[in-house]
Amino acid sequence: MTHGRQQDVSFQAPARHMWRRTLAVILLFALGFTGVSAQLLRVQVFEGAVWRRRAQEQQLSGQPVAAKRGAVYDRNGEVLARSVETATVLMRPAAIPDEESRRLIACQAAQLLGVDEAKVYARTGKTYSNCETVAARVDFDKADAFIRWLQTCSLPGVFRIVRDYRREYPGGSLLSCVLGFAGSDGSGLEGLEARYESTLAGKPGRVVLTQNGWGDALPQHLQYEDTIDAQEGNSLTLTIDANIQRMTEMYLDTAVRECGATGRGCAIVMDAGTGAVLAMAVKPDYDLNQPRELNDYGRRLLNAAAGGQDERLLAALQSQWKNKAVSEFYEPGSVFKSFTASMGLELGLVTETTPFYCRGYYSMPGAPLMKCHVYPRSHGSQTFAEAISHSCNPAFMTLGGMVGGENFSRFFEAFGFTERTGIDLLGEARVTPSLYHTAERITPLDVATSSIGQTFKVTPIQMITAMCALTDGGELLQPYVVQRVTAPDGSVVAEQGRTVRRRVVSQQTAQRMCALLEGVVDGGGVKNAYVAGYRVGGKTGTSVKTDSAVQADGRKNVVASFMGIAPADDPQAIVLVLIDEPQTAIRYGGTLAAPVAQQIFSQLLPYLGVEPRYTEKEQKQLARIVPDITGLTAAKAQQALEKQGLKLYLSGDGTSVLRQNPPAGEPIRTGGRVVAYTSAEPARTVTVPALIGGTLAAALSKAADAGLNLLIDGFEQDAGTAFIAAQSVPAGETVPLGTALTVRLLYKDSIE
Repeated sequence: MTHGRQQDVSFQAPARHMWRRTLAVILLFALGFTGVSAQLLRVQVFEGAVWRRRAQEQQLSGQPVAAKRGAVYDRNGEVLARSVETATVLMRPAAIPDEESRRLIACQAAQLLGVDEAKVYARTGKTYSNCETVAARVDFDKADAFIRWLQTCSLPGVFRIVRDYRREYPGGSLLSCVLGFAGSDGSGLEGLEARYESTLAGKPGRVVLTQNGWGDALPQHLQYEDTIDAQEGNSLTLTIDANIQRMTEMYLDTAVRECGATGRGCAIVMDAGTGAVLAMAVKPDYDLNQPRELNDYGRRLLNAAAGGQDERLLAALQSQWKNKAVSEFYEPGSVFKSFTASMGLELGLVTETTPFYCRGYYSMPGAPLMKCHVYPRSHGSQTFAEAISHSCNPAFMTLGGMVGGENFSRFFEAFGFTERTGIDLLGEARVTPSLYHTAERITPLDVATSSIGQTFKVTPIQMITAMCALTDGGELLQPYVVQRVTAPDGSVVAEQGRTVRRRVVSQQTAQRMCALLEGVVDGGGVKNAYVAGYRVGGKTGTSVKTDSAVQADGRKNVVASFMGIAPADDPQAIVLVLIDEPQTAIRYGGTLAAPVAQQIFSQLLPYLGVEPRYTEKEQKQLARIVPDITGLTAAKAQQALEKQGLKLYLSGDGTSVLRQNPPAGEPIRTGGRVVAYTSAEPARTVTVPALIGGTLAAALSKAADAGLNLLIDGFEQDAGTAFIAAQSVPAGETVPLGTALTVRLLYKDSIE
């Protein structure tokens, strides 16, 4: 019995093992199916988009298509930067059938597209590549000529021609240091082009080529393609007025070249009520369409620098691209006295009639004598208003002591000199405490020197922004150059306008300060900034560059500057002019920078629609417009001229005027002579005398003796010594009798 049972057990054991194995297999299959199902669910549902994109990437190849970069406009809609549509020719070397075709393609591409034949031939041999660039950003006329050639030969699937863009700057060098430029790939590298890269750039598209499993492109027809459309970038509208920019650049460029300024020059024109920049010029500048060509300034830096050629070239280019108006520091000198004066008025320490006394120097215990710019002479007794007009250093050092270090530092910070202005431009210099005296460490001596604009540094944009606080009723504004961003469809994406940062002084203090600055120009020490019919205010500055090399004559280099406002009783515009390292004998801000501001204001104010209001004296000195006297008798011609305050000079024996000089419509000085010919005789001619360097009285006498009319560029005032700085027609030239000759009048102002 026992043996039988044992046989029965041994017989059943294999069956149990089989069942267990079967169950294990079933479980393994179930687990495998579950895993596969989970993977399918993950790939098809949760990661479906990812795998579809990967499949497309394997099936598609192609070339990026550049987006059209947004344009840049001035405030009136004039185009300053734009993208011009071009074509890029692409080639698939693997589709070229034979060696003969390779050579033909290279030859025709060189002739029709203007590219290097050897380089194209080398690219035709890259049979592993589906896309090689033959020519980028070529004009469509060249691309069309290439297409016409292709249509005469059998090269299917070899070429694609896609739309591309080339950046163009219609103004050439206009506003170059502000606009900046885009590189060969279309991205912004300098200036606004780089600052607003994400706004202007748009979104690139792509030319898509379908390929088989081996990576070979499938046949397509030759065409201009944008398979995946690019998205055009947004455009910028600036606060800059191109007309104001041109006049600012013209006058600044002349001044910088005439005085040989080795440190360049800059000028800013700002809307006095909003902080909007109307013009920002740097000279010398560069051509935006050829930004890598060195100008004279860049070449001088290249030759003076040490190191390798490439390193020196890059440094020179970066220097000429730099926007001096926002990126370079300088000691402001006496222009800063405007802000010291504002502190005294706001604290109630002085009024316009507060007396000051100048001994020709200012002394402090333990410090050397600090001299006035007229030393060893002195200004003697003077009111506060006269001290501003005289730019008297001892008076302002005395005022600085009255203000004190704590108050001085508080106002210095409030005017914005301890921080960046935040203007929307690339490269604004970072302000650090090493540039000025902080409230914690300022000493009485520091206050004295800082009160006259020395021993600290600022940027030009900081200075004009601070002045805007005085012209805007005491509120510090945010300066800006981009007023609007627009989408390609014309809708406004963003706008920027007048933004108040904080109040600095009261409205009353600001108004009083503007009136005091007017006294500096009108009858004061800055006669070269005077504009007839307009109330111009301003302050000059001449600061020694203690950290620069000396000039050839042993003198330290200086920065000559002037900051003006107009009209002083209702400011519309502020002009700051800075000339760095002039190499002339006379280097004062009143002699070099103020005339530039005067020339800008003389065109700017009428352009802005500011009506002139002439005094009785100005009315008498204004130029008169020559009337048309042809056809009149001598008697009637004389009457017509006398009504305009002009005189008649008759030539000939006829009864009526046949021709005249100057012609009708031209301006000449009051009391000038009009030559009237009453017979068909040849025009009488005279030789132009040399007037440059002489006084106005001498110029008037010489012009009268020669039979010429004299026009004055600049306005005559009683005070000061004026000389002729330029004449419109060179000495020695022969001109018709009665010709109007323009001379530029300049005063030998020695105000710092």
